[in-house]
Amino acid sequence: MKAVVILPDHRECAGFARRMKPLALMPFMGRELLDLWLEKLAIDGVKEVTLLVADRPEEIRRATGDGGRWGLRITIIPVPREPTIEAARTLFATDAETSVIALETLPEGPTLPLWESTEGLYDVMRRKFKHVEPESRLTMRRLASDVFVSTRARIASTAVIEGPAWIGPRVIIGENVHIMGGSIIENAAFIDHQSTVRGSWIGPNTYVGAMTEVSHSFAWGDGLENWRLASFVEITDEFLLASLKRQHYGGKPSAWMTRLFALLLMVLTLPLAAFTMLRTRLMRHETTVVRRQIILPPPGRQDRYTRTTPLHALNGIDSLFARWPELWRVFRGDMHLVGNRPLTAPQAAALGDEFEQLWLASPAGVFSLADATDDGLEGPEAALAHAACYSVHRSVRMNLRILLRCLPRFLALNGTHESATGQLDKNIPQTCQV
Repeated sequence: MKAVVILPDHRECAGFARRMKPLALMPFMGRELLDLWLEKLAIDGVKEVTLLVADRPEEIRRATGDGGRWGLRITIIPVPREPTIEAARTLFATDAETSVIALETLPEGPTLPLWESTEGLYDVMRRKFKHVEPESRLTMRRLASDVFVSTRARIASTAVIEGPAWIGPRVIIGENVHIMGGSIIENAAFIDHQSTVRGSWIGPNTYVGAMTEVSHSFAWGDGLENWRLASFVEITDEFLLASLKRQHYGGKPSAWMTRLFALLLMVLTLPLAAFTMLRTRLMRHETTVVRRQIILPPPGRQDRYTRTTPLHALNGIDSLFARWPELWRVFRGDMHLVGNRPLTAPQAAALGDEFEQLWLASPAGVFSLADATDDGLEGPEAALAHAACYSVHRSVRMNLRILLRCLPRFLALNGTHESATGQLDKNIPQTCQV
């Protein structure tokens, strides 16, 4: 038997999850959605499975391998957009007996749609309390009729847990934590002391800060979605909510030689940076470093769920050297030495047609084509043209030319002492600024 499985791409009610992983890999009480479905197909006698993947196929490939874990032979076909069941049957079903499935429900709840609303998604999870995986009974303790706790979870003796509740492996529950009814704590989450979780789903590898309350929400990484109000907020204070697992921004990181060069450049110019910060503090009486939340172009669409990250800059100088802290982001693999300048989320959302969207087609860089070009062009149209030109013609040779032109300017400290925020916004279209 054969099956064609359509993996979900974008769903408005689950954008909080999509910003972390493809929706097919969303966990439901320790098991990923795709894992549950592949197990069911194997039990039903399916031998060959074709996965149609529009969202991050490389992550799906890493999660499934060749399918040997389920006794299946899996083929992954990247598609530009999620097809309908009818289109998938026409294009990919090899015979009339091939079944076509869209991951719109859990295997044990075929009548309960997952992606209609945030409240509906939480309701499906709540109903799953009644269905505990048989294999998990060997690793789960039943503390009450409706309270399941992994044998590998660490729970403080002063913590209070009310049912129904599910707490996965490698979870840490701190002192005086209150887990209230209807809460699900996924694998390797950390609920710090004196926190309260009420009717909420806490995603894997998520830190909930001390004395923080999460109520009626999905919390994963630094994203918080209230399932009652369908309102989303990104938490930028890591003491309240944060991801415990580092994730790369901006797609594929730079080569190691580039990253080591960025670190070397940062170390060699450290005395210059220290002098600049000391001058700003003593002579101008201003903060030495400023920051703003920006996006580093990930694959896929930009929307309110797009993850942002803080970008720091030296204050008090009007030169490329203000970007000195960004060299650390290059070494970490989040940015490239050469690319298009990063934008804030509102600026990225203001990009319009395909020409303007080319700004996000290349990884974010410390130095850009606009920084290296002396063509006399200024203004938003010129900035968009430079970004689009770089995205279309990007090459190793072009990167080297930009780098060689920008390095001398990077070391120059002359300028009008414009604020670092203003320097960061240089060469970004004014029509995008908010």
